[in-house]
Amino acid sequence: MNQSIDLNGTWQLRWYDGGERGERLGRLLRDEVEWERAWPAKVPGSVHETLLELGRIPDPHLGTNVLACRWVEEMIWYYRRTFEAPRLRRGERAWLVFDAMDLAAQIYVNGKEAGCHANAFYPSRLEVTDLLVSGTNHLLVRIESGLFHAMHRSAAGLNVREHHQLTKMPWLRQTMSQHGWDWSPRLLNVGLRGGVRLEIASGVNWEGASLLSELSEDLGEGTVTARIFTHNLGEKPCQGEVTLTIEETGETCRTIVDLQPGTNSLKAVLGVSKPKLWWPVGHGKQSRYSAIVTLRVGDREIGSATRRFGFRHVRINQDPHPQEGRYFIVEINRKPIFCKGGNYVPVDLIHSRADGSRHAALVERALESNCNFLRIWGGGVYESDDFYEICDAKGILVWQEFVFACAKYPVFDEAFLADVTREATHQVRRLAHHPSLVIWCGNNEMEVGCYNWGYDKGVAYPDYALFHLVLPRVLKAEDPTRYYQPSSPISPGHEAPNADHIGDQHPWSIGFGDNDFRKYRDMISRFPNEGGILGPNSLPTVRAAIAGDPDKPHGFAWELHDNATVSWDDTPPYAPDLMIEQWLGKRVKEMTIEDYVYWAGVVQGSGLAEYIKNFRRRMFDSSAAIFWMYNDIWPCSRSWTIVDYYLRRTPAFWPVRRAFAPVTVVVTREEKSVKVYGVNEGEQTTATLRCGLMALNGKYPLDENKSVALPANASTLLAEFPAARWDKLGIKTHVAFAVLANDAGEIARDALILPLFREMEWPKAKVSVTRKGGNAVFTSDTFAWRVCLDLDGEQALPDNFFDIYPGIPTVLPWPEKFVKPKILRIGNPQGK
Repeated sequence: MNQSIDLNGTWQLRWYDGGERGERLGRLLRDEVEWERAWPAKVPGSVHETLLELGRIPDPHLGTNVLACRWVEEMIWYYRRTFEAPRLRRGERAWLVFDAMDLAAQIYVNGKEAGCHANAFYPSRLEVTDLLVSGTNHLLVRIESGLFHAMHRSAAGLNVREHHQLTKMPWLRQTMSQHGWDWSPRLLNVGLRGGVRLEIASGVNWEGASLLSELSEDLGEGTVTARIFTHNLGEKPCQGEVTLTIEETGETCRTIVDLQPGTNSLKAVLGVSKPKLWWPVGHGKQSRYSAIVTLRVGDREIGSATRRFGFRHVRINQDPHPQEGRYFIVEINRKPIFCKGGNYVPVDLIHSRADGSRHAALVERALESNCNFLRIWGGGVYESDDFYEICDAKGILVWQEFVFACAKYPVFDEAFLADVTREATHQVRRLAHHPSLVIWCGNNEMEVGCYNWGYDKGVAYPDYALFHLVLPRVLKAEDPTRYYQPSSPISPGHEAPNADHIGDQHPWSIGFGDNDFRKYRDMISRFPNEGGILGPNSLPTVRAAIAGDPDKPHGFAWELHDNATVSWDDTPPYAPDLMIEQWLGKRVKEMTIEDYVYWAGVVQGSGLAEYIKNFRRRMFDSSAAIFWMYNDIWPCSRSWTIVDYYLRRTPAFWPVRRAFAPVTVVVTREEKSVKVYGVNEGEQTTATLRCGLMALNGKYPLDENKSVALPANASTLLAEFPAARWDKLGIKTHVAFAVLANDAGEIARDALILPLFREMEWPKAKVSVTRKGGNAVFTSDTFAWRVCLDLDGEQALPDNFFDIYPGIPTVLPWPEKFVKPKILRIGNPQGK
């Protein structure tokens, strides 16, 4: 097997500001005195991480510290180390491999330039055969965030905001959001984020492997295709043997292959009869297999790789809809799956800190909130192997976008096109074996830009062929098994890309200027995968965000950590503040931070629940409820999320979790009728339904009980009654309600409120809490709205921000060893 020398560990770090002091590169390459003042730096890692550990910068996530860290991205940095290399034997060649670099780097070996690299999304591989010496070698990397690399470029005509023009964002192949987004500050990463090694080979060099699995239409036959990418270093062809083995079954195939001089793509195919299937969470087991692929030439093993994979059949059903347009249903193993989840964005401002444990915690929170789907948004990253391994194991479906978003990209530049083609090829090969990955998408919202944002002006449509020609070709060559669409949202047949009746949707008519989320109730979107409502992080996270500010909204740190949409030109000033006033009659600037977290959390949670319940009750006319966004990149005073930067549950987490429950009940008003829908993702079951009209003061003028059947994997109309009686009783004093239960207890409940919350005639609420065995029992004689037990978001409570119906106990599991729950807040006036 070929030799690999690990170059990770402690390097030396120096800096240069690009100014009058002069770069001193020549002296840095040859003069040890220049390195006497160097800092120790961990590789893999980043400059920000190193400076944090050394106390040279403050934590950029807190208060206004991110502004104090901006100088880091404006510097040129030098990493240096020595390493020992053996004497190369005749026919041996050597390469330096950098798995991930942020961003623009020149690499020097023993004082001579080995090459350069400027893409954070695929490795750098540089041949250094003629630069190595036997014994001690000196390796220096000159690296910077991309600002110097792109300073001669122009972003004019590429439809980006001023701060993206300043950093030349479209030209730089790195995470887009680190240039600043509505939910992220600017913090351009710099450093050696991935591992570094020296590879030595002779004869044939192993350069990587990729694995695809397919499942027949009848689900009875699986096929595994392994591909090995090699370089025959000789001048003549040779033969080798590829062995592909399924570890769990012992099935093996051996394939004789010819290796021509130069690069080769070798293939082995193995069939598996009656394989165990991989299913998304809630629909079956996540059965997986391990494939081992090995290449031998003669009696020598060249390389080997193991890939964990699963067999599942994926179809994106876009058959004609009987009423209008087409369906958009993700079908796994011939079963329609209603996709529930959020948009996953980079998990830390400092990307090198995004480790497996952080992804694992976020996926666990997703499961806790009843998600089964995460969309990897196109302005972020190609998510890590750790992330995908966790999603494979837990049954989370993933939509991965290529990293392009909300701009025009300079594909007219030949070198840029070649670079992003290499990037796409690498990423498709890397992720091909993961069963959780079901959809590739070309970009975020750039098709909308072509239709609505003036992408025909300035530099007209410079990247259109990338998404409609180049990337489809890459996928056809590297992974023809997966569905691909050029953009999100998009509508087949060149209809308007955000059309509701076809394709996928970003239903942003609500959430910016218009925050009357009651309008969600009328939306019919085939596959809504980006829409949301702003709200707070958890209380301690908001306080971390505004460190240094008074305990009130709208200080300097608050505004820095606030969502940028508060000042967008096409929305009312501070529209999220106006939303709180619109819904509650309360002014944010008059609140304490604790007041704000509670009340804004009530509004955001209610809005997201409306979004989710509307689409779920339309299952499968609508086939998803995917909101913007799931997680945060840093602490926020106001954000879109249900899990904040510190992995705490925001107030909206709880209404979202209830709305995503596998079995739930939804009350709606449609024209002259009130309707009750039962949503069941599991097997067919029966339940008892109690529904009707409830007076806030405690009476039930309409109260019906009936046994109902809940068919499998369906939304079913369970009950219906005229709305006229509700109108007569008064919509400000009465709500429509439904409670679904079985022998084990309550399954779900829902209450439909028609007016704005501030218009309701809320009675005083006096809630009692008692312990009964392993449960906490909450009761009230009147309707108690949005009962809050916790604002910190660190505990996995059975529920929070819930309603108590008059005379109908709310029973929560509460082990006796836990302290009796304490009510912090209730939305309506409290009794004495």
